[in-house]
Amino acid sequence: MALSLTDSHCHLDQFDPPEPVLEAAAGAGVDRLVAVAQDAASMEAVLGLAGRFPGRVIPGLGVHPVDVTRRGLAGIEPDLELLEARLGEAAIVGETGLDHKWAVAPDQQAEQTRALERHFELAHRHRKPVNLHSRRCPRQVMEAAAAFHRDTGLNAQLHWFTHSKKLVRICNDEGLFISVGPSVISDPAAAAVACEIEDDLLLLETDAPVPVGGVAGHPRRVREVAEELARLKGVDIEELAVRLERNRVRYLG
Repeated sequence: MALSLTDSHCHLDQFDPPEPVLEAAAGAGVDRLVAVAQDAASMEAVLGLAGRFPGRVIPGLGVHPVDVTRRGLAGIEPDLELLEARLGEAAIVGETGLDHKWAVAPDQQAEQTRALERHFELAHRHRKPVNLHSRRCPRQVMEAAAAFHRDTGLNAQLHWFTHSKKLVRICNDEGLFISVGPSVISDPAAAAVACEIEDDLLLLETDAPVPVGGVAGHPRRVREVAEELARLKGVDIEELAVRLERNRVRYLG
């Protein structure tokens, strides 16, 4: 049985050219990539990729929280306007969230929160799920995601959220999706947290081209993540792949 896997969070627009990346991923059984955006330029690029590779590239539009801190709310207003204008063409809102590595002062954190609220409002209006970043503020983002899910009935995905078993159990209770990346291959602590994710809330990702464990980031590494999780869970990788595909369909609605 051939595998059919999805990279639920990568930055395909940062690969040039994208064709060899898609071909290598498909060769590993990774047939679909959710390409998330970070700013206006990457939103345009992601939509272009989705148009060139329909069914293989699933577009996500958003403004990364680091950009909010770098440029300020006024500086990202054109990006948010583009997001609003073209969100109907996307499958998800993302990448968005909070990042307290960059936003260290209260006013910076408040600006990131306001930008996240704008993303939530647009997601609600357009009935789109959200894909969330949470560096150094996992509880805050988890609580915001849970409130969004409860208030709207729309799905939320916490990307690379493998730092706390306690928070993962809360996510399970709240019905929040969590995507797991290549850190589970090289980090036993991350692997142990990943095993706490409910089977019907699990997604896979790479965050490519970000390198992990000294290995260059690439969407084909989703296959390695799936193989490791199948080993840890004691299931056939084919069985796990079927579960993951069901989860992807449910997450996207």
